[in-house]
Amino acid sequence: MVQRHRSIERLMELLGRLPGVGPKTAERFAYHLLRIGRDDAIAVADAIVEVRDAVRTCSVCFQLDASDPCTICADETRDRGIILVVEDPREIARFEEAGWRGVYHVLQGRVSQLEGIGPDDLTTESLIARCKRDVVHEVCLANNPDLEGEGTAQLVAERLRPFCANVTRLARGMPAGSAITQLSKSILADALDGRRPLQPPG
Repeated sequence: MVQRHRSIERLMELLGRLPGVGPKTAERFAYHLLRIGRDDAIAVADAIVEVRDAVRTCSVCFQLDASDPCTICADETRDRGIILVVEDPREIARFEEAGWRGVYHVLQGRVSQLEGIGPDDLTTESLIARCKRDVVHEVCLANNPDLEGEGTAQLVAERLRPFCANVTRLARGMPAGSAITQLSKSILADALDGRRPLQPPG
């Protein structure tokens, strides 16, 4: 049996750590990078280094931006009294397209037993600190409308209620089981307009 060079195996191992990339996909990516021109392959590597150096995590809301605090947190025209909580920084762009003018907080994930992510792995404590520090009259939880998203929203809401009386959830205009990054801006706009109080379980 022909052995692959250790550098190829190493590249495949690293690519396989990316979310959604299994062994076969990692192998395909690795061999693609070997087939393309050297300049193109180096450009990919340079782009990774550049984005790692240029982009940082906002210390206020935990979204990714070139500055800290991020441009949204630094924008004095935003309504700081209402915080929209999302799971992932990628979702912010969709809500911006839908016309949201409040501020954000990124949980950096969701509670998932399969992925080994618990409530303490999220940025909930920083969100609570914001509610204590700032004048916040509403926190709207924009978790994805699936089982893990709903469970995460309930856990976050339980921790928030002593510090913010008005904890809401996006309206059910979003199809169950869908991902926010795949929804149209009109659906997101309707969901924002129809957000509702999030009741305790039972």
